[in-house]
Amino acid sequence: MKNKENIDVRKYLGMSFALALALIIAMIFFFAIDKISAVSKFFNGIVKTLMPFLIGGCLAYIICPMVNILYKLYLKLFSKVFKKASEEKRNSYANSFSIYSGIIIAILTLLFIVIMIIPNLAKSVIRIIQLMPDAIQRLINFLEHTIKSNDYIAKNSELIINKGYDYAMDFLNTNVIGNINNIITNLTSGFLGVFSLIFNILIGFIVAIYLLFMRKKLARQGKMIIYSIANEKEADSIMDEIEFVDKIFSGFITGKILDAVVIAIICYFLLLLYRLFNPNVEVMNEVMIAVIVGIFNVIPFFGWYVAWIIGFLLCLIVNPGQAIYFLIFNFILQQVDGNIIGPRILGDNTGISGFWVLFAILLFGHIWGFFGMLIGVPVFAVAYHFIKKAIFRGLLKKGQFKMAVDYEKDYAKKESEKFTEKMKATYERIKEERQKDDSE
Repeated sequence: MKNKENIDVRKYLGMSFALALALIIAMIFFFAIDKISAVSKFFNGIVKTLMPFLIGGCLAYIICPMVNILYKLYLKLFSKVFKKASEEKRNSYANSFSIYSGIIIAILTLLFIVIMIIPNLAKSVIRIIQLMPDAIQRLINFLEHTIKSNDYIAKNSELIINKGYDYAMDFLNTNVIGNINNIITNLTSGFLGVFSLIFNILIGFIVAIYLLFMRKKLARQGKMIIYSIANEKEADSIMDEIEFVDKIFSGFITGKILDAVVIAIICYFLLLLYRLFNPNVEVMNEVMIAVIVGIFNVIPFFGWYVAWIIGFLLCLIVNPGQAIYFLIFNFILQQVDGNIIGPRILGDNTGISGFWVLFAILLFGHIWGFFGMLIGVPVFAVAYHFIKKAIFRGLLKKGQFKMAVDYEKDYAKKESEKFTEKMKATYERIKEERQKDDSE
């Protein structure tokens, strides 16, 4: 009788605890909704404070594959040069040299992009200003010719000019002069934002150095935490999923960067070819156009079109012939990259179709802006993987795993991620058990 009472007490205590926890979560949820602006401001403040660390973490993650490659090269070199030194010292030297080399390469790459784009962009703006008087004069001549050749416009030209003048003055008074304080404030905050970003990037590189030196220790600490919380089987499963996530993100980021570099180099030489065949004609700087094409190529799907438009407009400012040439060869290059270069470099490492790639870019681009467009595809690929795995487990529990097997037979070639061997083994075991039951 005492055992029954104890069991009932535990049951009611558990229910009470679950109910209290649900009430606390509900209260927190409703408080967060009621004070959404304050909560949003609080989290934005935390993100702003931790921005150098977030940038440093991203930089460390991007640079890490290059550091690992350099580490192996330096280790081979130091094994030959420092034969008398201990293995521990050689590893330490190789690790230090690989990290600093990776950081220097990343900084030089960033500086190269800035130096190539900003001065040439300034030259393009100056060129537009230089062309403005001639363009305005041609517009005036066109308007004069139109007015003289059209009797209706000639009769009402004064009325049209007065209306146009009134509209222009109204626009200036309402949108420009009336908002001059807001414009100055936005410009000031924009300049301060640029300086803040530069400062955060500088601090981010310092944070990245620390993280790269600590990467093995942090990985070991994370593993210890997981195995201390979960049992061995669950911990192994968590580690497998972490490895999968790392494979998706590192493979996608490294592949897109390599693909962008290859495309930028090809674009540069194709633009250089136009200069060689037209030596006496002024053309837009090839390096700047190639760098722009390479940068926007990192963004899946939309990046090509953005680079296409920007490159065409910049070339059009200087040389319409070069603009048409860029338009044609860039379209051909896009097809070559999409069907040959991209698949060779990236493969099918995300495991999602073109439809879901477009969906991910639009969704995360709306949520996180430009940054969301960059990382939206791997984030969605990871979510897709977990949802698919959960569905397969549900089918396994319901005894309908054959549906998953049939699905894999029909669509596995289109996706890199197949159901795990553990699931397959479990399915085969359940199948054998059912066959035994049926025979009995």
